[in-house]
Amino acid sequence: MDLIKQSDSRIGEIIGADSISLSVQCYRLYDSPALGSIISVGDPSVYAVVSEIRTEGLDPSRPVIARGQSESNEQAVYLNNPQLSELLTTRFRALIIGYQINDEISVGAAPLHPRIHALVWLCERDTIKELSSTNDFLRLLLDSGIPDEVVAACIRFAALTLQDEHQFKVQCTKALAMELVGQTPRLNAMLRRLS
Repeated sequence: MDLIKQSDSRIGEIIGADSISLSVQCYRLYDSPALGSIISVGDPSVYAVVSEIRTEGLDPSRPVIARGQSESNEQAVYLNNPQLSELLTTRFRALIIGYQINDEISVGAAPLHPRIHALVWLCERDTIKELSSTNDFLRLLLDSGIPDEVVAACIRFAALTLQDEHQFKVQCTKALAMELVGQTPRLNAMLRRLS
C-alpha cells in the first residue's frame, strides 16, 4: 500500500473543524478512506483517524428517495439517474490524533485546527510509523470516546502500512493489556477485533 502524498491522490477537503475533530467532504461519491485510516490535513500537517463515514443528500432540504423499484440492480439505478452523483455526497468525520510543527510530529490535540478547505490525503507510511510508535497513540484513541471498533480498525490500518505487521500487533496487544487493566471484557473484545 503506497501512502505517499501526491497531488492526484487527494481525498477531499475540510468542510468543518474544531479542536477535536474534522469533517471532510470527499471529492468523489463513495470514495472515502476506510474506517480507522489515518489522514493528513493541511500545512502544517494535522493527523486524524477516520471515525465515521456517511453518504447523504448534498442539500438537507431535499431528502434522498428510493429510485430502484423497477431497476434490476444498484448499478442500473445510477446509470438511469445520472444526476445522483451531483445530488449525493460522501463525507466523513475524523478524530485529531497528532500534528506537525517544523519537522517534529507530536501525538495529541493540535494547537490550531486546520482551515476550512484544507486538503486531505491518506497519511504517509513514515508518519504513521512515528505517530503509532508510542503508547500515547493508543491511549489517545482509547480515551477519545470513539467506538472500540474504530480503535481496532486504526490499529489494523497502521499494521498494514508498516513493515513488520506482526511485531506492531504484538506491541499494540501489550499496550492494550496495560491500558485496559481491570477491563477484561473490553480487552478481550478488542483482541478479537485485532485477530
